[in-house]
Amino acid sequence: MTMLGRLSSITQVRNSFPEESQTIISSIKLIEINHDLACNLMCKSIIKKGRQGVRMINIDSYWHEKIHNVMPDLEIRHYKKHQEGLVNDVLLVNDTWVIRFTKTGWGKELMDLEVQLMRFLQTRLSLKVPFPEKHEEGVLVYRLLEGIDFLKKTWEETDEAHQQALADQIGRFLRELHGITTENLDWEVPLTLAPVTRETWLDIHQRVEEKVNPLLLPHQIHWIEDLFESALAIPDFFDFEPALIHGDLAPYHILYLPEEQRLNAILDFGISGMGDPATDLGNLICNYGESLVKRIRSQYPMYDDLLPRARFYAQALEVQWVLLGVESGENYWFTAHLGGARDTGHA
Repeated sequence: MTMLGRLSSITQVRNSFPEESQTIISSIKLIEINHDLACNLMCKSIIKKGRQGVRMINIDSYWHEKIHNVMPDLEIRHYKKHQEGLVNDVLLVNDTWVIRFTKTGWGKELMDLEVQLMRFLQTRLSLKVPFPEKHEEGVLVYRLLEGIDFLKKTWEETDEAHQQALADQIGRFLRELHGITTENLDWEVPLTLAPVTRETWLDIHQRVEEKVNPLLLPHQIHWIEDLFESALAIPDFFDFEPALIHGDLAPYHILYLPEEQRLNAILDFGISGMGDPATDLGNLICNYGESLVKRIRSQYPMYDDLLPRARFYAQALEVQWVLLGVESGENYWFTAHLGGARDTGHA
């Protein structure tokens, strides 16, 4: 079966998930469901629990013990906690080590797949990827990579020559990643958790109409309807040739070296897998705008073909997160995309 066929085929979901994910599969032992629907249900399950149930413990002795269980000989001089993870608790120890602890059973499975991808990608990309120094059940350790978040403001304040150099780096990374051949591997590359099929977007559109539209002004409703109808009215709009994608190219996943004015690394392959390469372009448009993305064309031959779907993803992503906020009752989701770009072009 082709990878495109697998994207719409039946995926098995085992009842080995812990209590946190029982809303996905209830109490049955084995259920077969469409992969995109499974991803959708998993996301709904996370947000349904709300963020208050996943706050990190703020007791130093607890985290010292957790760290020493993984790295018993490490002298802990200081550490920082990443408070906002929904799937992982993340610690930065001694400004050297990143340690991630999963919070759920299915989170462990995601981590296992991510570790495989991180190791697989080490020699295949021009930008650095974290190397798993240690991986145990539900725990991942890697060295902190140098750099700061690549912010939209950084891009805007960079001179034109360096802007093109940065865009070339991004275009080269996407060309390398999306061009990787996975057919002859002795393990199966996972499917992305990013929404990529027509069926998933039909479901999202229906939920938006039911739960988001009643909160909006008329002109906002018209914008949403125009956005979805322009895509859903074309039967083959979401048809694509599957590629290995990152799935979440946000500023905090792209590391920048300010003194050298270049990119250094790409982080977090937690939802990466086989999917629509336009998703990665859409994320970049959402965060940086087409003023950046249009400059990758010389390094990324598929740019023109993917641009219409990328523009849809860039705008629909913001709507999707508002939907998650409404469904979860958590304000965080409403603000997740504040500060994004607004220079999205038109076909």
